[in-house]
Amino acid sequence: MGWLRDRLGRFRSGPKDVAERLTGGLLHLEQEQAELSDRDTVQRWLREMRPEHETQVFVHRPWGTVVAVADRGESVGVFLSDGRKTWIAAARGATDGQHLTPEQIEYVLLDALTAPGPPTWAEWRDFP
Repeated sequence: MGWLRDRLGRFRSGPKDVAERLTGGLLHLEQEQAELSDRDTVQRWLREMRPEHETQVFVHRPWGTVVAVADRGESVGVFLSDGRKTWIAAARGATDGQHLTPEQIEYVLLDALTAPGPPTWAEWRDFP
């Protein structure tokens, strides 16, 4: 997941206050953007995510970037980066092997659209 750390690190001086969806791989990458006020588009992007597809939904804010990543794995991961450090989201009290539900993923990313700081619902654990 070094690519994720690289991608998140690039946003330190990149876009702020915008949502973005990336789909596809290195040879065919599609990018879409939406205003933070366009909650319906971001919600649709999240509901279209499947673990078996290469899709990433970002919410870029001045305090950091929250991203949901579906990378041909078993689940969708949610990460937070402030440009220097990266954390992974877990439900409070969850064990390390438990994945967020689609509803929990949606809750965290939609909260990031308007939150004055990183969403507080999730427990943010250090990402190796």
